[in-house]
Amino acid sequence: MESRRKFCATVGAALVAAPVVASQAISKAEAAEETWTWKGQAFCSRANRLYELGEDFGEMITKYSNGRVKIQFHQAGEMVPAGQVFDATGQGIIDFGQGCPCLAKSKAYAAQWFCDAPGSQSPIEKIIWYYNGGGKEILEDIFHKKYNSHPLFMIAITAEIWLYSNKKINTVDDLKGLKMRAAGVRGEVLTKFGTSVVVLPEGEMVPAMERKVIDAMEYSSINCTYPVGFCDVTKYLYMHPTKSTSPINIWAINLDKWNKLPADIKKSIEKASRDATLRSLAWGIEQDTLTLKKAVEEKKSEVLVLPSDVIKAFDEASADYYYEKAQKDKDLARILESWAKFKKDYGKYGKWMDYFNMTGDHIGLVKGDS
Repeated sequence: MESRRKFCATVGAALVAAPVVASQAISKAEAAEETWTWKGQAFCSRANRLYELGEDFGEMITKYSNGRVKIQFHQAGEMVPAGQVFDATGQGIIDFGQGCPCLAKSKAYAAQWFCDAPGSQSPIEKIIWYYNGGGKEILEDIFHKKYNSHPLFMIAITAEIWLYSNKKINTVDDLKGLKMRAAGVRGEVLTKFGTSVVVLPEGEMVPAMERKVIDAMEYSSINCTYPVGFCDVTKYLYMHPTKSTSPINIWAINLDKWNKLPADIKKSIEKASRDATLRSLAWGIEQDTLTLKKAVEEKKSEVLVLPSDVIKAFDEASADYYYEKAQKDKDLARILESWAKFKKDYGKYGKWMDYFNMTGDHIGLVKGDS
């Protein structure tokens, strides 16, 4: 009798548990098969290389997630105005937006320092600081709080042309009265030198130069600006003499959408983000070199280096400006503290970083070069 009771109890328990186990198995299977389609927009047009890199990143996300996250990607203006991609993402109008962090300055003033802040970091330094020096945590905190979105670093833009100009810059006085398109921190510092600064989206810059509304402009690296006509309307390409600073591009993902993803999908997208960042830099350096050749040989552009006294005055004014602003902006103070720690960690050996990636005047030794 006792054995019969045990048998019945066991069978009964199994019969009761069977539907539960089956239900759990079905739930897990359904979860494993769940897919997502994200619709988003870039801040630039299809003609810009940054859009092309955005398309590549979208394809990487789909591939790395084994097809479970699909991307519908649009150029500037097709869904929302170019400068509002982060606002629209946070509000849920679009699922993600691609742009430079300086587009976030209205709500997150400190985000500009992830862009091409004068005197900041080279592309390699920025990648190292972002992933290993605390930059990633700071940017995520800023975008989570201010834009209800999760940022993914996906393009390490190569060093920008410091200035595309039709006027020569020989002294600091030449900045006074210069009519220039400049955005973000650089534009704010330039006003201290009497520069007449205007902010224009990509599509309005070349027409403004053609109509002589502006004398000069800054925007991005040459592989991005050449296809949209920058070298057709400017004569001089100015480079910084000692520091190749670098902006970045991010995808800001609506935070509610991001938080609903399972851990394995988040992990795969983060991996795609890192790989896209490194790939974009290698690609950008190659394209900058080839594009500069075109600019000089086909468009007759003159590549010049800014005079040292001009850049010294500008960098000093930039540092003063940063620390003045940091007194009132806690996020900026965090960034500057992180930069200081990063510099201290590398100490006096940081200057050798350039030597680890020095090209010289040739790429691969050819007989007769030495």
